[in-house]
Amino acid sequence: MLLFYFCPFIMKGSSEKELIRYLEGFITPRRKALFRRVLEYRTRYLTVVLEDLYQPHNASAVLRSCECFGIQDVHIIENRNKYTVNPDIALGASKWLNLVKHRGQEDNTTAAIEELRKKGYRIVVTVPGENATPLEAFDLSRGKAALFFGTELDGLTDTAIRQADEKLIIPMYGFTESFNISVSAGIILSHLVPRLHRMEGWQLTDEEKQKVYLSWLKASIRSSEKIITEWEREHGRSQRP
Repeated sequence: MLLFYFCPFIMKGSSEKELIRYLEGFITPRRKALFRRVLEYRTRYLTVVLEDLYQPHNASAVLRSCECFGIQDVHIIENRNKYTVNPDIALGASKWLNLVKHRGQEDNTTAAIEELRKKGYRIVVTVPGENATPLEAFDLSRGKAALFFGTELDGLTDTAIRQADEKLIIPMYGFTESFNISVSAGIILSHLVPRLHRMEGWQLTDEEKQKVYLSWLKASIRSSEKIITEWEREHGRSQRP
């Protein structure tokens, strides 16, 4: 079962644009400019996948890093643990992201991997080991990548590792074998995203930008659902899916 959060309404392009123009009247020009600027750095070329995290502060810190680095989609696999967010740590980051929850299947990890592959992602697991590619040698040009991170105690499951296309490791020089998961995500994204910006084809399409922009407008305008319902009534149509 896939659950999507902060997804916009399904509507025809022209109607969507009309609604966007209407909702823009409820935000300041400064906020509109901020939204447009941030959109230019949003990407789906990289996505982050969190498998069965159970500590809210770590989960929230990963979301915050993803938002700061422009990762638009975060996939959440719930096998044994339900994913929860600590608002004091996330600081509202989740409201600007598309959170995709994978749950309700016998094997949520495999279901998530199959769904990501259909969307053109290569499955990249972050694990220690001699056969893993060092972070600085990771080849972004090979195509879109879904970066998998596992639980704080046990790491990724054998299911995820077995089905991976590539393994990625952060070089370390101390006695400790691994970083905290939120630190790992931050290090990897801080290394890969600047390199991504030097490539072509990493940004959202115009259609994707429009849908994300609409979701941001909805998330930032008080009583947006009521406002949209009134707009639909005035225009004599319903755009609800």
